[in-house]
Amino acid sequence: MQPRSHNTLLLLAAVVALASVAAACSPGDPFRSTGSYPIDVFQEMHYNQTMKSQEPPRFLPPEDSYPVEGGYISVREIENIEELPNPLAGDPLAMQRGALLFKQNCSMCHGLTAGGDGYVGGLLSDHNVTRPPAFGDGDGIVVIRDTGTTEVTPGEAFGSISGGVGYMPAFEPLLTEEDRWALVTLIDATVAQRQAVLQSINDVSEEERTLRLLDLRGQL
Repeated sequence: MQPRSHNTLLLLAAVVALASVAAACSPGDPFRSTGSYPIDVFQEMHYNQTMKSQEPPRFLPPEDSYPVEGGYISVREIENIEELPNPLAGDPLAMQRGALLFKQNCSMCHGLTAGGDGYVGGLLSDHNVTRPPAFGDGDGIVVIRDTGTTEVTPGEAFGSISGGVGYMPAFEPLLTEEDRWALVTLIDATVAQRQAVLQSINDVSEEERTLRLLDLRGQL
């Protein structure tokens, strides 16, 4: 029979070893654990120090710099946005691009031909939420102001699309600046122009619409 002291030492060693393993795998330890489980039996590769050591250095961009691709300047930083002219005004390709974007992003609220009669817009109206506006009778979107009923300027329309209004989400993180101006081109078209271009794409398959949009964006 082994001495009692020997058994005590074995038990103590086992407890210390178990405590060490638990400490080494404690949740939140960036070197050993993802923090998702009390003990990570199989650790994720990107937490391995060998992999981390091979990552390239990450340099921050210069202060006050702006990305030239894949980014945008927020409409909140644009002064006198209502005075901005539409750089795509009069471009028939921009109107087609705007129609494709409208079908994908706006028609469920504003209607298939921008008459303010979309299905989701109707649900909002049923719950006493202001129905999304129609795109006007050739004078763009008309709003009531303190000074009377006036047309929304291209810059204001661009700002609303970019920053969102009421239940309409902000599209500046989702669509490029040129995409948003293409939507403004659609808004400012005449009823006949707008309905013709929208009706021409409403029965087109989603796949074909996607290919057309990529082509107009110069991505094909």
